[in-house]
Amino acid sequence: MSAASISPSSSEWSMLSLADKDPFPTYDLLRKRGQVVWDPGMNCWLVLSYNICKVIESDEKTYRILAEDASPFVYEIKGGRTAATSLVGEEHARMRRLYLKLLSPTLMSQYRVEHVLPVINYIIDGFAEKGSAELVTQLADRVPNLVMGSLFGLPWKDDALMDQVSEWHKDLTVWFGMKYLGEEVNRKARVAANELNKVFLPLILERREKRGNDFISQIWSRAPEDWGEVDVDDVVTIVRDLEIGAGDTTANAIANAVYLFLSDPAMHEAVSKDQQGALNAFVEETLRLFGAVQWRFRRADRDVPLAGAEVRKGDTICLLHAASNRDPEHYACPHMIDLNRKLPTDHLAFNVGPRICVGMHLARLLMRECVKVLIARLPNLHLDPAKEAPHFRAFSHRSFGPLHVLF
Repeated sequence: MSAASISPSSSEWSMLSLADKDPFPTYDLLRKRGQVVWDPGMNCWLVLSYNICKVIESDEKTYRILAEDASPFVYEIKGGRTAATSLVGEEHARMRRLYLKLLSPTLMSQYRVEHVLPVINYIIDGFAEKGSAELVTQLADRVPNLVMGSLFGLPWKDDALMDQVSEWHKDLTVWFGMKYLGEEVNRKARVAANELNKVFLPLILERREKRGNDFISQIWSRAPEDWGEVDVDDVVTIVRDLEIGAGDTTANAIANAVYLFLSDPAMHEAVSKDQQGALNAFVEETLRLFGAVQWRFRRADRDVPLAGAEVRKGDTICLLHAASNRDPEHYACPHMIDLNRKLPTDHLAFNVGPRICVGMHLARLLMRECVKVLIARLPNLHLDPAKEAPHFRAFSHRSFGPLHVLF
């Protein structure tokens, strides 16, 4: 019997069977087994409960991040140890302050004008006269990559370079989502890490002496106050940590927003008419319903009972945000988009607790501006009925695609 044919009601079922399939009906069936369920294929506990996910992610003394147990190989791939995603406790808080100064909400209006809109319009200029496009590869995948390139001072209009950077990001995203496991996954991650280091190192060396307004210059200038003195290896690690965080995850979020905008006539009309309140609510509901990162991992530091499950010290826990963001015990009509939810940002798409995503304001900005520019520049935009229909693809990081459109 294949893994795909095993029912979610069986203890032998694994989430591995859901790759490239709509996972949400299965999560509803799985929830009948409990809020915390053992997955033998993933070798971890799956948490489907919103409240339990929130508790775990807010308590790093009981549930540590996997980076605390990471091998030297993991830090080789990540670029080093001086990164907010690898640090804990007071060190994490200090590094996080540096990240927040680069990505604060007060800077978003400046970034919108200087980086975001130039990138989006540059990309759309490439296909606006053709009357058709595939908006995952031609838009969603490119926008975060080019915006981060612009913020870091890379030549973001070098299409060949930026497309290659995007491919390296995808290999690293798979590696993160699979707990650093798998020979081929590891091989691709090592290649990607080495190539990205080659891209950024010359800029990092140059900006150490010749500062500008880019992120690399600001890291050199701000780090001594918030973190302490840094060397070249430290800055490489910080740059790599920041740039991967805004890559594939935000691309998926943009693709999901565009899909929902094009596939739901009511949403299309509401957002087109109100590109403030309705659009903001639409972005939050897209993040809640589809996310981008489907789960995050933690490891138990002690034996702990969770909703009837006996989690042992050292067990890995998969915080299944894709399910918990549709938890019927927390959300009314959890599978429906609702632009009038009382707490629109009350979801787990960006994590919670001490590791809530520092790039969430930029991610939201990119989602909003992509939809707004599409409305403004591509009249009568709609899915192409003659082409392959979108479906919810991939595994740990998902988005709808392909998005073949006519306009």
